[in-house]
Amino acid sequence: MLIEVESKTFCNFFPTDPHPFISESFIELNKDKAQRIVRLVENTDRPEMGLIAGIKNGFILSPFSAPFGGFHFRKDIMYISEMDNYISSLKKFIVSQGLKGIEIILPPDIYHLTFNAKAVNSLMRNGFQLMLPEITNWVNLEHFNGKFTQRNSREYYRQALRNKLSFNLATNEEEKRLIYDLIYENRAKFDRPIYMTFNDILNTGSLWPVDYFRVIAEDGTIVASAIFYRNHPDISYAVFWGDNEKGRPLRAMDYLAFELWSYYKAMGYKYIDLGISTENGNPNEGLLRFKESHESTSSLRYKYVWKVNNQQ
Repeated sequence: MLIEVESKTFCNFFPTDPHPFISESFIELNKDKAQRIVRLVENTDRPEMGLIAGIKNGFILSPFSAPFGGFHFRKDIMYISEMDNYISSLKKFIVSQGLKGIEIILPPDIYHLTFNAKAVNSLMRNGFQLMLPEITNWVNLEHFNGKFTQRNSREYYRQALRNKLSFNLATNEEEKRLIYDLIYENRAKFDRPIYMTFNDILNTGSLWPVDYFRVIAEDGTIVASAIFYRNHPDISYAVFWGDNEKGRPLRAMDYLAFELWSYYKAMGYKYIDLGISTENGNPNEGLLRFKESHESTSSLRYKYVWKVNNQQ
């Protein structure tokens, strides 16, 4: 059976977070976005799996305020029978608490491929419903050797160089705000939602480094920008990025992508997580094509739902 434990106990059981969006510090920062936080472990002296999540409107949500959530675990290579037992107990806990069900979004495979494979298998065998998967993209920086492999992308980057664009980091809050505003306007133009305010991002900067980048045209105006988290030892995470109408003919996004890949490769990162290229599973074809033509790999990000009234 599963029991609820306090934060300190949960951290003692699982001192390492599989990814930063289920860390205690991130959960604490965003706890007001859920009605209650639960930390669920097996009732043993040495639990193998755990779940930290929020409850809203009768559902356990992982995540409740992040791009993805998922489980804590002691080791990537664990018996799938242990996973089965945990997930079975999780369903019993939901019923015993009078809750409606659970929604859980697993992280992209670059965070823990082996565990994900078993989790997908176990969740489906235990009656969880797979929702339409999102397509997520990531760049393997170990394969990036200072040039784009696609010929068109190489030519667009050369055009950007001829347009005398420059790339740098913001140094103060005013510059950071301009970077955020450009991205906000970009997403609004294409009807893509933005779930974080500028203050949300500033507050998250108390947990880990947040990088604000800008591409500057020859006349000194910002034509593209990006906000990235450095919240994992091997993976930098793209929070937002985009260009404006002026930047598009200047090939500002091609230039921005090249400079970002080069920047994080020089810092020693192995991957860049570019996030999803879908919205509720529906592809943004242009965005997906852009990422894939600039060295990124596409894979699936899984969302599972189990409801008490549909239990098997």
